[in-house]
Amino acid sequence: MAKRLTHWTLLLYLAVLPMMAQVITETKEDEEEDEEDYGQVEYLGKPTKTYANARIFGMSPQRFVSLGWDVQLPYEMRFTELGTYATDSTNLNYEAEKGLATYTGGFRLQLMAPIISNNRFLWQSMLNVWDVQYTARKRSFENWRDSLMHLTDTLHQYGLKTSNWINTFYVPFDEKNFIIAQLQLDLSGNYDWLNPLEGQLLYSGAILYGQRPNDRKQWAVGISRTYRAGGMNYIPLLLYNWTSLSRKWGIEFLLPARGHGRYTFNPRSMVLFGYELEGSSYRIRQFSNDDVNFLIRRGELRFRLDYQRQISGFWWLGLQAGYRVMYSFDGDRLEKGQPDFFNLLRTHPYAMRNQTDGAFYFNISINYVSP
Repeated sequence: MAKRLTHWTLLLYLAVLPMMAQVITETKEDEEEDEEDYGQVEYLGKPTKTYANARIFGMSPQRFVSLGWDVQLPYEMRFTELGTYATDSTNLNYEAEKGLATYTGGFRLQLMAPIISNNRFLWQSMLNVWDVQYTARKRSFENWRDSLMHLTDTLHQYGLKTSNWINTFYVPFDEKNFIIAQLQLDLSGNYDWLNPLEGQLLYSGAILYGQRPNDRKQWAVGISRTYRAGGMNYIPLLLYNWTSLSRKWGIEFLLPARGHGRYTFNPRSMVLFGYELEGSSYRIRQFSNDDVNFLIRRGELRFRLDYQRQISGFWWLGLQAGYRVMYSFDGDRLEKGQPDFFNLLRTHPYAMRNQTDGAFYFNISINYVSP
């Protein structure tokens, strides 16, 4: 548990540094804005109430349609035997099964549409489908016996899949204050696309309250139920978006899920630099039965550069390159009907432990963005 809390502390510390660096610039820019004399403006008729926009100037384009391909370079995986491992277990035998993944990758599809969109209420619905395929082989194992995972073979044959449906609601109260609510359903596992109900059904959500002081800055705080780190966690959220007066530099944070700095070359191209945490709990049907689900708690921490460029009209190209750190790839048994547990403060024993090397990764996507 201490290791996991250390990871979260490090992420928050690294993420806060850029925010501290821009305080002086922000103060100077706010003073420049205050110098404008708004007292000379005359209003005719009844004032019209205004509401805070959901986005600020200069942010990276919002994607309505995205089709991408994600690939990781080779890395080694090591697994313990199937068993029962306390959270504080030491001297584990990670050499029980060793595998080499020479290819990890697949397509990623995103479809998003506004259901209701006006100045008082915004409802957006999004569908994501990810297919992760493995080309993997065993490098060594002690003996072929039932207590071994043989997870290398299972990943090689079936891969991992995720389908999720996300609904986001944005409600401004006035020109400054707003709330954001999000509901998410996931099906994750190594199921066949013709029978996705063999996956693990997960639900997540978030609620945030925030303010938009001006057209270049917005912030919000809240809480989330999430599987991004593999297991289920309840964590605080910090949203912070900022664009400099020149609109060249910016920040796009939703901590601890992701955090990026932004530099805009021109209105047609920009680069983001930072990290994102992504993952889910995957039901492995070969190790599950009618009473118990076996779950791989997969969480990846991705440090990256993300270059985005307009191709034509609303079509943009996305290119990512970075380094993937495997935050979690351990296994759990969960009885059917049993509620999931709070992973950061877990006392639930593991069914399998894992060590996975880091790997460089690349991602390319074609995107249709919002006007």
